[in-house]
Order: sequence, then C-alpha cells, then structure tokens
Amino acid sequence: MSNNKTNLENFDFNQFQEEAIARLKSGQPLTGHDGVMTPLIKRILEAALEGEMEAHITECKDDGQSNCRNGKTKKHLKLALVLLN
Repeated sequence: MSNNKTNLENFDFNQFQEEAIARLKSGQPLTGHDGVMTPLIKRILEAALEGEMEAHITECKDDGQSNCRNGKTKKHLKLALVLLN
C-alpha cells in the first residue's frame, strides 16, 4: 500500500489491513485526498466503470449498432462515504 496504485489481481488483504490500521492509528483519514481507502476505492470504481463500458460497446456491436470509443478522458468523481455498523 506504500504506492498509490493497488493491483487488485495480486491484492494481499492481510497486508493492506495491517498497513491501513497503522496509517489510521498515525492519524491519516479514512477517505479524502490522502485517505487510507482512497487508492483502493479508485481502482474498484475504475474497474467497474471500464467493465460497464465494455459491456455496453459489446452489446451495441452484437445488435449491429455502430458505437465505439473515441478515447478516454480524466473524470473527477465526488463521493460521500458513510460507514455503517
């Protein structure tokens, strides 16, 4: 977790948990710009949105519709994270 990218294919939950607890104990926030969970949330959302776009493009091609990507642009997403017990 020391770098900002989290590889979900080789994700080590136990290591992440240990590092996250240590970072939280040192006073880092859970979410936000430098939040403990921010890199993981970012990667999960990117993967979900990529999968959704690929499914849409494939569905259009299967239906004989002309639809394709014309590139990717950077997006900003604001989230309100609520922790529940």
